[in-house]
Amino acid sequence: MDYFSHSWLPFMYLYGLGGILFISGILITIRSGSLDLSSISHWRWLWTLIFGLVWYMSIHASLILAALGFVNFAFMIMVLVIIVSSFVTYRVINSKVN
Repeated sequence: MDYFSHSWLPFMYLYGLGGILFISGILITIRSGSLDLSSISHWRWLWTLIFGLVWYMSIHASLILAALGFVNFAFMIMVLVIIVSSFVTYRVINSKVN
């Protein structure tokens, strides 16, 4: 069985095409003036969106790795994602808003 075409190829397609559309949407909102990067609350939303994309990508990748038999490596990715997300959440909650 060809594991690449059934596991990693859909992953690359999903986040490749989705990433292009995501970046396009972010650029459209910045150029239209809907996202004002001089405001800290808008920066907070921008980083929340980017972090959400990276979060789902890492969870998806670690589950693919676990399904392919790399359980220890997938577990390390999951723990790293939880630690980083906890730190980022703490920083976002405790930052001052304009």
